[in-house]
This record gives sequence, structure tokens and C-alpha cells, in this order.
Amino acid sequence: MRAGDLAAPTPATQRRRFIDQCRGYAVFGMILVNVLGLFERMPWMLKHHAEGFSYADHIAPLFIFVVGIGFRMSYQKTARNEGVKAARRRAVRRYAILMGLGLFFGGFHLRAAVWDALMDIGAGGMLALPFMGAPAWARLVVATLYLTLYQGFFSCAGYGDWVMANSINGGPLGPLSWSFILLSGTIAADCVFTMRRARMFMALLSFALALVCAGWLLRMEWPGVKAFWPFSQFAMSAPYTLYAAGLCFLSLLFFYIVSEQCNIAFPHFTVLGRNPLVLYLLQGALVLIVRVAVPSNIPIAAALVCFAVVYGVCYAVAWRLHRTDRIIKI
Repeated sequence: MRAGDLAAPTPATQRRRFIDQCRGYAVFGMILVNVLGLFERMPWMLKHHAEGFSYADHIAPLFIFVVGIGFRMSYQKTARNEGVKAARRRAVRRYAILMGLGLFFGGFHLRAAVWDALMDIGAGGMLALPFMGAPAWARLVVATLYLTLYQGFFSCAGYGDWVMANSINGGPLGPLSWSFILLSGTIAADCVFTMRRARMFMALLSFALALVCAGWLLRMEWPGVKAFWPFSQFAMSAPYTLYAAGLCFLSLLFFYIVSEQCNIAFPHFTVLGRNPLVLYLLQGALVLIVRVAVPSNIPIAAALVCFAVVYGVCYAVAWRLHRTDRIIKI
């Protein structure tokens, strides 16, 4: 790729369908793993683990990656129409509200519960905001510096042991790592909206392969240099973050091929993708009800019924909002 291929994106007349499809898939996956992951008899791949990368570990990064795409698009549009100061004010307001919601829905449990998607999106957005108007190469450098800083604390300051024993999603310093994924989404947005299709395809594929390989390489022990680094969403260490970001690029590429090249759309994903915040809050409340009311050792068939009920309620709300052409966002 040449440097000019990642120039600041020009205004887009409309969003690409495959981005909306990718967002809807992330929402569907979120509901799937959050419900089925509650039950003991569900497969390993549907749950988060202290070590290893499951299907469940792919969903939150993709959700935040797509947030990064939308952040870049909305920031550029507002900066163009109303000025940079207005774009920054709106972003600060939005991500401050998300952080507030994260605190509320996490019960103000600052050690673990609040460090979920809303807080990580809010804090990650704040970390990314000062560089949102910068060229893609600069955002990539900043993202790498954030991730390096997090890994330094994780490996050299005893923070990693504390996180693995006491917190989730990287804990209070986790947004440094999550911001790498969010900023990766802003770079994907540049690829989508500034490149011709063939070059965009190669750019997304190149980022995907490079990040996946980097994740596996950093995971391994380097004799005499570094020990084996944990590889899980609990840790949010560099191997997981790089690997997850690579899979995000691959997921976006998949939906580009299916939606743009094969002209296939998944109707449910279209509906789910229009109101992700509403569905996040709704499924969070429903999952809490299931957690309290339903034993974790129920048979697989009963667990699937629970998922069907939760998903049905979420989809009904999403469909109603879609039918009335309402998008609720901050």
C-alpha cells in the first residue's frame, strides 16, 4: 500500500451496506454469547476463558471495531459541516454518557463489573478522540503506543497478575488496549471510503493477516527475551488484542464479499444493526433476569429456549424501531 491510499476520507454519500450488516452480526453475536454463555452445558466456544480465544472472544472486539468505523465517519461529517470544535464536543458528550452508563449498569463496581463494553467504548473513544482527525498512519502509531503502554504495565508492573485475579476485560487500564481495536476501526473506515474496491480488498486483507500473525507471534515465549503472554479477553494483553483486531478486519471483509460482491443481505442483521445501543441495554437487562431466574445447569434444549426468548424480545424491539424508521443514539 502507498501512503496516499490511507489519506483522510472524503465525505461519503451513504454508508456501505456491508458495514451495517457487520454491525448487525456483532449485535446478534453479543446476544448469543451473553445468553448461552450463562449455562454450564454450552460448548467451550460460547464462553470467555482465562486462557484461549473462543467465538465469544471475537464478538466484543468486533462491536468496538465497528464503533470505530462509525466514529470516524461521524467525526469527519460533523467536522466538515460544523467545524472541528463541534465534532470534538459531540464526541466528548457521547463518550462521557457511555462511560456514565457503564458505571450505572456495572453497579459502580470499579474493580470488575463496570469494565464491560459501554465503559470500554466510552473510555476508548476518549483516548482516540485527540487523534481522530489525524492521518491513518498517525492513528496506527498512537494505537500501537497505547497497546505497548498497556502491555508494559501488564508485564512489568504486576498489573497483569492483579487483572487476572480481580477484574475483567483488562480492568481499569483495559481501555488502553481496547483503544487499539477502536482506532483500527477508524483505519478500516479510511480503507472503505477512500480506496477503490480492489485496493480496499487488499488493504483490509493485509491488515487482517498482519495483525493475526502478530498476535500469534507475541503470544509465544521468546527464550531469553520474554515469557509466554496470556491470550484472553480477561487479560487484554497484546496477543489477544492484535489477533482480535485482525479477525475484525477479516469479518468486515467477509461482509464486503457477501453483501457487495454476492449481493446477499441477512435481513435480521440489517434490523439489529440500526439500534445497537438500545439492544445492548435491553439484552443486558434480559440477561440479568435469566441469570437470576434460571439455573445454570439446565439442559441444552432449555438453554436454547432461553436464548430464543431473549433474542425474540430484542428482535421485536429492533424490528419495531426499524419499521418506524427510528434510530436512537447519543
